[in-house]
Amino acid sequence: MTRTGGCLCGAMRYRVEGEPRETVHCHCSMCQKASGAPFITWATFPKNAFTYLPMSKEPAGYRSSKYAVREFCRGCGSQLVFRSDWDSTIDITVTTLDEPDSVKPQANTWVTTRRAFVHGFDASLTDMEGEFPANND
Repeated sequence: MTRTGGCLCGAMRYRVEGEPRETVHCHCSMCQKASGAPFITWATFPKNAFTYLPMSKEPAGYRSSKYAVREFCRGCGSQLVFRSDWDSTIDITVTTLDEPDSVKPQANTWVTTRRAFVHGFDASLTDMEGEFPANND
């Protein structure tokens, strides 16, 4: 399956092929600070399945930890992806997909830093302290 997505202002567009390895709600403090929201929902794909479309501007990047860069639109600031230095995957912010409901979250990660006012998740989701196991390759 081919999915497309982009930023709020339309300057950044991307395409991703295939199905995500996992989709999680991340409640870590870095995601909270980077987004200004209580969590970010990420879909993890192989890095080689993701590409910015030719009309896109160059993304800005912020090294939010020793091992990862968050890429965002220079115009509107929409956070698009999380690129880890140590694995072969890329995490895409689900709500930047043109059809965000095409992926289904499987777990909540970093739940010890979940905000107290965040509740009401599907009881079938796994709660994990730390990363989703499939994201550790």
